[in-house]
Amino acid sequence: MDSMILSSIQVIRDVRPIEGADRIEAATVLGYQTVIKKDEFRPGDLCVWHEPDTILPERPEYEFLRKQGFRLKVSRFRGQVSQGLALPLSVLPPGAYAPGADVTALIGLVKYEKPLAANLAGVAKGGFPSWLRKTDEPNLRSYPEALEEFRGRRCGLTQKVDGTSGTFYWRDGQFGVCSRNLDLLEDEQNTFWQVARQLKLAEALAGLGGDFALQGEVHGAGIQSNRLGVQGVGLAAFNLFDIGRQTYVSHKDLAEFCRTHGVPMVRLVWEGELAFTLDELVSLANQQAYAPGKPAEGIVIRPFEEARSRVLPNGRLSAKVLSEVYALKYGE
Repeated sequence: MDSMILSSIQVIRDVRPIEGADRIEAATVLGYQTVIKKDEFRPGDLCVWHEPDTILPERPEYEFLRKQGFRLKVSRFRGQVSQGLALPLSVLPPGAYAPGADVTALIGLVKYEKPLAANLAGVAKGGFPSWLRKTDEPNLRSYPEALEEFRGRRCGLTQKVDGTSGTFYWRDGQFGVCSRNLDLLEDEQNTFWQVARQLKLAEALAGLGGDFALQGEVHGAGIQSNRLGVQGVGLAAFNLFDIGRQTYVSHKDLAEFCRTHGVPMVRLVWEGELAFTLDELVSLANQQAYAPGKPAEGIVIRPFEEARSRVLPNGRLSAKVLSEVYALKYGE
């Protein structure tokens, strides 16, 4: 769902027993598997769906989340992985609610964001520029119908890097650096600016002869426990954005830019004409690892030629599938 649509009215697609469990059952909502109270729902019922990895308000129905700061994490009950939360419509004010209705404001959810270390925070020059696009990937499990838009296209599946998003831009003859939410003043101590200097990104982008932004995951020492185990800090690029045209360049052009300028890219783990089911993509995400015993965060699916989506909220055909193994191990 859109970053602002964190709670909505959805349909319980199926309900099934959990072996050895008397008080809970498993259900499918959208593309997620979640645990529900026994006999609370039947297939076809409407529910109030809460997206995973959100912060819920301090209300009686969420009291069971108090010990984890009211954060809705991926969990396991009796061996069943549970993502998100389905509750009856009675948690909402009385009214008529249609499937798909956005009830985020009524519930009061906010998206959980990993805290930035001091070496990443920097000093803000301003907010994230309106003429750029943030790097938030929609979760395919929130939009299972979008899978049909990928089918038959030549796609690449890349391993999701466990770091923090960085954007490096050249516009009107000026170079700039952004964290996920801020445009940052130049600072020798700031990790984003250190990466920019290390890879000579200002020179590389200026050489394109227009206004462009390179986006990628900054990772390494001091960032998200450095689960990739790399020395120092680095960048794994995944987007090259044409600011003037407000479009992303193709995978081929991004790869050529990165080869020419020695910029590392995210790792391609599969390519071909996409025909996977959602369950198969989840399985593939669960198999990803940075090193033995260190599961990767998941995968990102994107066609090699840029394409529009009628389903995904940002209109771009690009989505992530997160690893349940990673989420359960690291509590993300």
